Amino acid sequence: MKTESFETICEDGIPLKGILLIPDQPKAVIQFNGGTGTKKEFYLSFLTYLAENDFLCCLWDYRGSGDSFSGNLKTCEFKFSDYGVRDMPAIKDFLNERFPELPFIIVGHSAGGQQIGFMKNLDHVKGMINFAVSAGYYMNMPLSYRMKAYFYFYLFAPISILMTGYVKAKTFGLMENLPKNVVYEWRSWLEKKNYFFDAKFYGKTVPVGHFRNYTFPIHLYWTIDDTISSQKNTESYWEHIDSKEEITFTKLVPSELGLKKIDHFGFFKKNMKDRLWENVVGQLNAFLLNH
Repeated sequence: MKTESFETICEDGIPLKGILLIPDQPKAVIQFNGGTGTKKEFYLSFLTYLAENDFLCCLWDYRGSGDSFSGNLKTCEFKFSDYGVRDMPAIKDFLNERFPELPFIIVGHSAGGQQIGFMKNLDHVKGMINFAVSAGYYMNMPLSYRMKAYFYFYLFAPISILMTGYVKAKTFGLMENLPKNVVYEWRSWLEKKNYFFDAKFYGKTVPVGHFRNYTFPIHLYWTIDDTISSQKNTESYWEHIDSKEEITFTKLVPSELGLKKIDHFGFFKKNMKDRLWENVVGQLNAFLLNH
């Protein structure tokens, strides 16, 4: 297996950077979309495992974050929905051009799965795997986490934007730094039970997209102890999703796996290799066998 850095350009001229994990004999290519403000290297152990099982993996940063940060966050006008409308399609175009002979699969965590339906180029996709993909309505979160979310979105973020012009979260260990409009649009979605499917946004400030007419099988992994993607938030999101192919779900219970917690990020920790990752590889292989 070899690792290779790359850069590609979105339709609006914004550069995106990432890395490719290339097995000696790849059987499919995976576009992996990470969570908001999450350092992409956090997912590296998981994707290395997939690459060791002969899946060519693409790990990349959204505009304005990580290695894809260029210019000045203070003057940046990027929106949260740009991730799905502009960035994800650019990565798929790059991968299709680079590896046209390989079957294509999309894997997304959190926002990286939420926004896949905004992509305009979802042709020739063999399947999609999502982790912790849900709405993010505050009232469906546990009270303790809801307080943290309120602090971040209504106190920390506005003060940070007032002082710096962007959300300077990295210094405080909260998440990566983010452009102000990314956080403001994200916050507006979180205020609604149906997230961006709410009538205030859907088909107005965001495209209708392909959420109700996916053409490939979809599998979701979710855990009962997720403070963000709670059962209610998960159900709220998936009520709006439909596909011509099967949509299936795996509910994880930490105690059944011998764990104290999984929460929103635990899917990708090394202790999940034997508990979960083998199952994920099985799902990926099934996409290739069935189509």
